[in-house]
This record gives sequence, structure tokens and C-alpha cells, in this order.
Amino acid sequence: MQSFIKRYSIFLMIFIAIQPVLDSVTGLMARMHMDVTFGVVIRMIVMAISAVFILIYLLMNRDNKKGFLIIGYFVILALVSVISLIINYKTKKVFIVSEEVQALAKSLYYPIMLVTYYFAFEELIRDRTVNRYFPKVIFIAGNIISIIMIIAHFTHTGFSSYSYYNLGESGWFYAANELSAFVSIMFPIMLWYALKKVNSWSKWYYWISVVIALYSALLIGTKGSFIAILLGLGIAIIAAIVQRFQNGGSKKLQSGMILLLILTFVGVGVSYPQMAVSRTNELHNEMLKYRKKAGKKKLTSEQERYVKTNKFVSYIFSGRTIYFEDAANHFSKATPAQKTFGMGYATNYKNAKKAKLVEMDYVDIFFQFGILGSIIYMLPLIYSLIMLIILFFSRFKHMWSYKWSMLVASVCLGFGMAMLTGHVIEAPSVSIYFVSILAFALYNAKLYREKNEDPISIDVES
Repeated sequence: MQSFIKRYSIFLMIFIAIQPVLDSVTGLMARMHMDVTFGVVIRMIVMAISAVFILIYLLMNRDNKKGFLIIGYFVILALVSVISLIINYKTKKVFIVSEEVQALAKSLYYPIMLVTYYFAFEELIRDRTVNRYFPKVIFIAGNIISIIMIIAHFTHTGFSSYSYYNLGESGWFYAANELSAFVSIMFPIMLWYALKKVNSWSKWYYWISVVIALYSALLIGTKGSFIAILLGLGIAIIAAIVQRFQNGGSKKLQSGMILLLILTFVGVGVSYPQMAVSRTNELHNEMLKYRKKAGKKKLTSEQERYVKTNKFVSYIFSGRTIYFEDAANHFSKATPAQKTFGMGYATNYKNAKKAKLVEMDYVDIFFQFGILGSIIYMLPLIYSLIMLIILFFSRFKHMWSYKWSMLVASVCLGFGMAMLTGHVIEAPSVSIYFVSILAFALYNAKLYREKNEDPISIDVES
């Protein structure tokens, strides 16, 4: 059993690196009008094995208190989920079993994989194996995404991020929002890895990967990825300046890193007007413009509501407030049982073609699981956020190493993107990056609290 724990923990690290391959294959299958459940099936199989991994790990470690709490949580979550399915089966006029079950399975991916990765790090830390895999696997995954994006761009074989505007590129990845989300979450970790590796001028080539990743992210054309780039680089500049004055080492090299980061930041700003994201701040006018080109004289009621929405709000949420209004209306008319345990997939839609998520994770979670269900569902994230906030402010002056500053940036982006673009918590293709980084931060935080010193040995290997 111990060998299974060890090997599966290593597999979980490698599994992160192959995520872009799964997503690009799924995207290409969609382009060829083939079954697009390839990635979902693989991830669901891994999730099922991970559930067994958690149980075996708890039994072998004999931590009765921890085991009772974790197993108890999953039992309660499973019970709430079953109750929700039963209530919606009896209540909803249109209940599509496959959609409801698939939506629930995707939702359960985050809590199972968060605990799994936490235990994997706990296992791999014993012989410092974790240093050989994390964040290296994130860096590798980021490079694979960049390569796919560049190839798709120059061969003109990629998808358009906004097909109705013909703006942006999502390479061979099917969903631009999901691509934007996991690129955003990964970028600070790529920065951390590159900054630690460029510890001498002979290793400048690591920064090429960062520049290519920047270019690929800007190709997407979403504001989420653009904001993530600015935030990641901004925090990295602050961290580099702090280290320049606090740490020893070559001041010349540290000053060079600050200059490199600033030049990269400025370069992003200079390139902004040429990127698709610069055009999305006039979405209302663009919609009217492209509708007229298409020969449509009138807008639908949904489009009219979008055009009339506050310009700033519509720009930030890209029309999701319209779907929020519809979902909130369904919730107000829902039964008390549905309000408590949720309305399931896409709320109480009356027509399968009109089933639509809000695409703001916290909102979708609330409507899917209800008042009680969403609290239970979000407990691991709430706990994680509280623990990390306490550590951040209690050890504030120590939070400006590349490792901690980039971990904080990545986790913040994960929580923020869940609201801004959605497709983070309930999208397995994105949540695996988010929960693995969150689990890594949590485990480091645990060691920090227990030993009252920064676990600096857990870092990028030189």
C-alpha cells in the first residue's frame, strides 16, 4: 500500500503536466465534431482513484481525528448532493439525468483533488521528491500551452476566443474562458520557477519561456489573462525590490532581475493596443457593429438587456449579469427545498436549449447547491482562504520571497477568476491547477505554523 501511495503521489505531479495535452486533444475532437468527453472521462477516472487514495492514506497514517473530519465531510457532501438530485428530479419540469450527474461530478472534482494533492505533497516531502516535481510540472504545462498556442497561431488552425467578434485566439483549446483561467493561475508559478532558475546570466533562456507564455496569454484576448499578467509581474517586481534590500547575494544580479521584470511589464503595456483585449472595452458598440454587418436589424431581448447594462459592469462580467438575473428569478420562485439544497444544473430551465450557467463560480455554486449545500460545498475553500490570510498577515515581512509572493498571487487569481470569468472551481480542467497550487500553499503554511519558520527547503531546485 505504501508503494501505491508513493507512486500515485508522483503520478499526480506528472498528471498536472499532461493537462494541456488532454485539453488540446479534446478541443481538436470538438473541431472535428467528435465526442468531446475524452478529457472528462480521464479526469473522472483519476478522481475515482484519488478517492481511494485518500481513504488508504488516512487508514495508513492512523490520524483518527484528521480521518474522521475528512471522511465525515465527504459523507455529508455526498448526502447533500444525493438529496439535491432527488429534490430536483421531483421538482424540475425538465430534468436531464446526464447533465445533472455530469455537473455534479465536475463539482465534486475540486474537494476530492484538493485533499488528494495535499496528501501527495505530505508524502513527497519526506525525501524532498516534491522539489523535483512542483512547481516544475506547472512550468512544463505552461510551456506546452505556449507551444500549442504558437503553433495554432502561425498555422491558422486555432479557435477564435470570441467567434461573434472574430477576436482573440484559443489555440486548439475549445473554451477560451477556461484557457484564460488556467493560464492566469499558472503564470505566477511560471514566474517563480523562472526567477529562481535565472540565478546567473548563463540561465537567461528560462526567461524566454516567460516571454512566450506572455505572448500566448495576450493572444487569447480575454481581460482575465491580461489582468493576471499585470498582477503577476507587479507582485514579482515588488518581491524583487524587497529582496534586493533584504537579502544577501549579488546585488548586481538582483538589480538586473528588477530591471528585467520592469522591462517585461512595460513591454506588455506597449503591446496592449495591438492585442484583441484592447478592443473588448467597447463591447456594446462592437455588438451593434457586428450585428449590422450580419444583416440583423434588431437585437434579441437578451442582447438589448446586455446593451443597456452599465458599461463598466458589462465590460467586467461580459454580460454574465443577464444570466444572473435569470437565475436569481428562478431561485426566487424555487421551492423551499430547492432554496436549501439547490436547483441543480443551470437552475429551473424550461427548455434544454435555454439551459445556461451564469459562469461566475460562486453564483453558480449557490444556485446549484442552495443555501445549506453551498456552505458545505465551499467549506474547504473557506478554511483554506482563512488559514492563508492569517499566515500572510502574521508573517507579512516574510511573504516577499519569490515562492510566497507568487503563491499568494496565484491563489488570489484563482479565487478572483472564479468570480470574474468562472470555470475555475467547477471546471476540472482548471481546478486541478488551482487546487494543486492551493494545496501546496496550505502544506507550506502548515509547516510554517508548526515550526514557526519558513520551510525554505521546499522550493525550486537550483
